[in-house]
Amino acid sequence: MKQFILIFLATLMSFQTQAQVQQEEKRKFITPIWLSHSSNTDILGLSLGFYPKAWVKDFKNTRTFGLRTEIFVFSPLYFLAPRSPLSRTDEQYDLLINNKEVSEQIYGINISTGTFDIIDSYGISITGIIHYSRKNNGISIAGLGNVIERANGLIIGTAGNEVYKGNGLMIAGMGNEVKHFNGIQIGGTNDIIAYGRGIQIGIYNKAKNFKGLQIGLWNENDKRSFPIINW
Repeated sequence: MKQFILIFLATLMSFQTQAQVQQEEKRKFITPIWLSHSSNTDILGLSLGFYPKAWVKDFKNTRTFGLRTEIFVFSPLYFLAPRSPLSRTDEQYDLLINNKEVSEQIYGINISTGTFDIIDSYGISITGIIHYSRKNNGISIAGLGNVIERANGLIIGTAGNEVYKGNGLMIAGMGNEVKHFNGIQIGGTNDIIAYGRGIQIGIYNKAKNFKGLQIGLWNENDKRSFPIINW
């Protein structure tokens, strides 16, 4: 009898704990306009942001379905960062990509002076200075450059682009650098550090474990170095 009572009490406490967690994690739904700094919130329409949520270590995901805008006065200073925020190793990359903590998810259009947050974007991103995000699926256009952990789609940077893993088309005024990439790179210089499939078009092209075509003044891969066309 005592064992039955203990089991019953333990089960009751478990249900209460689960109910409290569900209540705490219950998401708010707001439309048509709200602040993207609102934690654990779904915004249908327009979300407004004024600083990166990661700066205050807020990883209670805000989801925008529509248009997300961010005007941050210190965005022009992003390029002064001592080093790129991109992952350095596969272990760092996997830890970041598989982490459930994400500041924001955007389904639609993202327009900002500069994006520098743990964000997953699905749609179109237009950034004035530098765009850094965890995932970008769709189109990303940056006034200075893109720095994206996982990019699928069209990536355009006036100066350059950095991607850890990507698929699609990368276009840069100066250069593209990526760890793993499948698709087309177009820029002054193009560099695939670890693995690649597709086409590189630029003044100088370099690739490791590459299967495809290189077109430029000078091209390097594991098999040979050659001007104009290499494969």
